[in-house]
Amino acid sequence: HLSEEARSCHGLVLWLDCDREGENICFEVMGLVGPKLRQPKLIKRAHFSSLHPLDLQRAFEQLGEPDQRLSDAVEARMVIDLKLGVSFSRFLTLYIRNNFSSLA
Repeated sequence: HLSEEARSCHGLVLWLDCDREGENICFEVMGLVGPKLRQPKLIKRAHFSSLHPLDLQRAFEQLGEPDQRLSDAVEARMVIDLKLGVSFSRFLTLYIRNNFSSLA
């Protein structure tokens, strides 16, 4: 749906959580919607920490750029979590099999 809406827009303002995961979602949305925007394209990021009207107004007045480094940090952490999780699961499986075989 967002891709269809983007066809009639020149700009995108990303209002997502102001943390690394929010930044990562920004880049996911940009990947889906960005190519559909009309020329010239404008993509900005709102940074806010509360939903108070003054904070939201300030965020709108100080729009910034999405931070690729924060998004990359999330991607790296996901890869590390996956690799460590798989390794630990294998270790735990072998440990239980070797030390508690009488329970099976």
